[in-house]
Amino acid sequence: MPERWCGALPARGEETSVTAGGREAAPPRKVGGERGAAVIAAGIFLSRVLGLLRNTAFAYFFGQGPAADAFNAAFKIPNALRNLLGEGTLSASFVPVHSRLLARGDERAAQTLARAVLGVLLAGTSALTLAGILSAPWLTAALAPGFRGETAALATRLIRILFPMAALMVVSGWCLGVQNSHRRFFWSYASAALWSLAQIALLVAWGPRAGSLERLAVALAWATLAGSLLQVAAQLPEVARLVRPLRPTLATDAEGVRTVLGNVGPVLLALGVVQLSSFIDLQIASFLPAGATSVLAYANTLAILPVSLFGVSIASAALPDLSRDSGTGAEALLLERLRAGWQRLLFYVVPSAVAFLGFGDYCVGILYRAGAFDADAQRRVQVVLACSALGLVSFASVKLVASAHYALQDYRTPLRASMASLAVSAVAAATLSWVLRGTPHAAAGIALGSALGSYVNLGWQLRGLRQRLGTLYTPAMWVGTRRIGMAAAAAAVAGGGARLLQGLVAPGLHPRLAGGPVLAVVAGSYLLAAWWMGSAEAARWLRRPVRLGAGGRP
Repeated sequence: MPERWCGALPARGEETSVTAGGREAAPPRKVGGERGAAVIAAGIFLSRVLGLLRNTAFAYFFGQGPAADAFNAAFKIPNALRNLLGEGTLSASFVPVHSRLLARGDERAAQTLARAVLGVLLAGTSALTLAGILSAPWLTAALAPGFRGETAALATRLIRILFPMAALMVVSGWCLGVQNSHRRFFWSYASAALWSLAQIALLVAWGPRAGSLERLAVALAWATLAGSLLQVAAQLPEVARLVRPLRPTLATDAEGVRTVLGNVGPVLLALGVVQLSSFIDLQIASFLPAGATSVLAYANTLAILPVSLFGVSIASAALPDLSRDSGTGAEALLLERLRAGWQRLLFYVVPSAVAFLGFGDYCVGILYRAGAFDADAQRRVQVVLACSALGLVSFASVKLVASAHYALQDYRTPLRASMASLAVSAVAAATLSWVLRGTPHAAAGIALGSALGSYVNLGWQLRGLRQRLGTLYTPAMWVGTRRIGMAAAAAAVAGGGARLLQGLVAPGLHPRLAGGPVLAVVAGSYLLAAWWMGSAEAARWLRRPVRLGAGGRP
């Protein structure tokens, strides 16, 4: 039977078998895990598109000056706490336990658990928010020690406004965990679009009339806080139908609560290491020439897009099913889910990395090139984006691999991997940025350090899974990965030809006019090349049958 690569995730309980060579003896049907990833990707895509528009408006007014640096630094703290205490921690510690209670049909115990976890979160984040507002000057000094004068004062004021957003986003993360456990994926991710809409509305309405960038930054901070409130409010109606009554408690003796709280510690440490790495990057950037902090933020917005769309969506959709599989001892099926999800992830992330490396000027120009964001800013962000692209595969893969560890109730391996990654990335980022300190691209050293650290993280976690589950990458998967690389290379060549032709026919076009056709050629060429070599994923996009024969065989 001809092999299909980048195929579907097997459904829970669906029979599959794989030969020693890695071929599917019974190809899995298109099922819930894959549909769940697609639904999550759709929700993330909606929120990310509006997020990109928000950043486009931000770049138009702020460019890469001191006010932009102050806002991005102040935003870093509540955003890190959101990732630390909200979506990341709850996905890893709460969803597996909650999903298992639902899988055994104990709806009442699941609801009791959800209410108790919400109560603990509200109590903890309320105290944390008050402490953050009071300690804002010290937070600025600790996280951006290179800031001076008005930049430091503005960052402190913005921290005080933005810090309550952390508590609201933690509640949003709890809502997301409840919905994901019930396989309600779309709105839990798409609701973030409201958060971006509030900021876009403020920038469009108030930006031209603000009078100064400092005043505009303060107004934008209040709009950001209001947007987080809208995001939570939008999720509550559906959550209220799933958790009845929707009333937080502190019933720490309820079934599963102590397990969740026990899981929180290692997850917080692992995610805390990741957030600490980003804070170290911020500290390093604060000593670089003005604008380095903003350049990193602009590049990260683009680099994180494929990680969110594909890494997060596939990992989030897989986690409830992986947890159910591990709870019943079906680790062979868990391994098959991991393999299938990883191949699908690589199908999207590899060409994204190629696009950022070869055509990053178009990606940056389309999104940011206007107003205060000039050609020099575009070049600086493009270089940092290319360096981030080198680690794109590992950044995205870690999301899925860590979900497998969490499903197996293994929280120590991701923690140790994160600690090793932090050590490597911090040393590499500091060293490389120091070497490049006399150039306009010193911030690229930070991106290179992060990319190197992410591969250390991935390698450590893969070793842990291999010791527990056995061989992860089959010969058939290596064949599929090689074909993905070949298709991406073909797309790069086609895109290079389109770039050359465009330069001859219509030189000097604005990136927003020039980039679209070239990137369309890159994407179209990749899909066609992948389909020609037998990709089931490309066939779905092209709405054509999987191509069999010589191209579809290993």
